Amino acid sequence: MKNYQNFMMFFTFFMFWFSIQFGDIVEDSVAFVLIVSLGILHGANDLHILAKGKNSKMVFLKHLLVYLTIIIACVLIYLFSPFIAILLFILLSSYHFGEEHLGEKIKVNRIFNLIFYLLYGVFLFSILFYVSLTAVNEIMQELTGITFTKIQIANAFSISLSVLLILSIYLYVTKKIKLSVLFKEFFYLCLLSLVFKTSSLILGFAIYFIFWHSIPSLLNQVAFIYGDLTKESVVNYFKKAFIYWMISVFGLLVLYQIIPEVHLFSSIIFVLLFAVTAPHTWVMFKMKN
Repeated sequence: MKNYQNFMMFFTFFMFWFSIQFGDIVEDSVAFVLIVSLGILHGANDLHILAKGKNSKMVFLKHLLVYLTIIIACVLIYLFSPFIAILLFILLSSYHFGEEHLGEKIKVNRIFNLIFYLLYGVFLFSILFYVSLTAVNEIMQELTGITFTKIQIANAFSISLSVLLILSIYLYVTKKIKLSVLFKEFFYLCLLSLVFKTSSLILGFAIYFIFWHSIPSLLNQVAFIYGDLTKESVVNYFKKAFIYWMISVFGLLVLYQIIPEVHLFSSIIFVLLFAVTAPHTWVMFKMKN
């Protein structure tokens, strides 16, 4: 994973340069390709993860039922209130991003971890939304008819940053984390802020979602399923995930065609991500615990 961290930093700097050189159309096209390919793929083996281990067939069927129930619940929530669905997507994604990125670095107790992971993600989203508020509100208006204000985003930024700083000081004082690790994470956040500032909304989201979240998560899943991280195990992972990835992409295209009032492809992307994020977050929580 250390080699991947070097690659992740290199590619983040590369995308920072890329976002300066090209306009929104090129950036968004690259972002859509990344999200539809690796982004969706990293959650395509959820059922295989649930079947891993010594679970009986009955236990797997129980897990499958819960998985499908979560997806159906997400669809119903979206039909009932798209705005609540979007807020849930942001909160679930925030926790999921924090858990994946900080899960090996911060381990205090379940409640502390939950708060820290969640606020880490909220802080990231608040930066991304603040610098791309116009684009965010275009999607929000199309999906929900409700928009965010700069004050709301600024409040989310201030609150999440303040609590994260307090919790970070606690971690350092109690010697649960080294100061060098905290400084490194602060540097990462500054770098991502620059990337978000110079790129379009969709590309900024894709850079974090793919290179800081999806690929590390995918590598962890490979190691969990096959017991090691080799070229053969990665190939096997992709083979097993391919059919589910195809179904997801097909469903994405169908959604785009059958929902006439939605004109932004990015809106459909977020609807699909919401539907798969909730069950995927549950699966990753079970895998890590």
